[in-house]
Amino acid sequence: MPLPTEGLDGWWRCLALNGDGTPAWLAIMPATAEHGDGVLVELPEPQASEALDPHVMCVARYADGQVAELVVSPDVAPKAPPLWFADLPDPTATPPTATVIAFTGYDVPAGTLVDRLRLRELGATSDEQLGALRWYPNTGEVDQIYVSPTWRRRTIATAMLVAAGTLSVARHGSRLWADGQRTAMGERLRNAETWAHRAADLTHIHPPMTPFDER
Repeated sequence: MPLPTEGLDGWWRCLALNGDGTPAWLAIMPATAEHGDGVLVELPEPQASEALDPHVMCVARYADGQVAELVVSPDVAPKAPPLWFADLPDPTATPPTATVIAFTGYDVPAGTLVDRLRLRELGATSDEQLGALRWYPNTGEVDQIYVSPTWRRRTIATAMLVAAGTLSVARHGSRLWADGQRTAMGERLRNAETWAHRAADLTHIHPPMTPFDER
């Protein structure tokens, strides 16, 4: 992630509040000497805008108290097209899961967060997804991350990790983390990011998720 962090790992959050105290937006920025990893600053909206770091990674915007947009900065995912996301939680799973799926196109503005109903209305299918990330919202543990073979090496995985991580904390959930099990590609991704400390050291290499003839 090509963002200066003054040698520090992680990121901090700035929550902008409307005049009635409800959330307006939440911005995620690289950790600095002033604002360390995990720090949350809450400010009225005008002051929050002034406090923003020039290297904002992602902004979650609220509508009626719910997250309606997840805008990932081009600095975070410079090779990705404009992305919008489908929000597909499964509270009945054991344990409950949350999933974000990345799409582009369909005349949907970048950063828009849609639910299942809106996704069906748009006619977007799983074959058209750029990637998907699933995690356990009760703990923040990442279960699976997938990028379509035709979209690999386009910073899609980084965009999804930042978007999902922002969505989780914007909903007062846990910060995302990962255990030591991943594919070789996942290990390369982990080692290239400033949030590598959120994933345990490698303990087990999983086989690639994509069949050999589709890689």
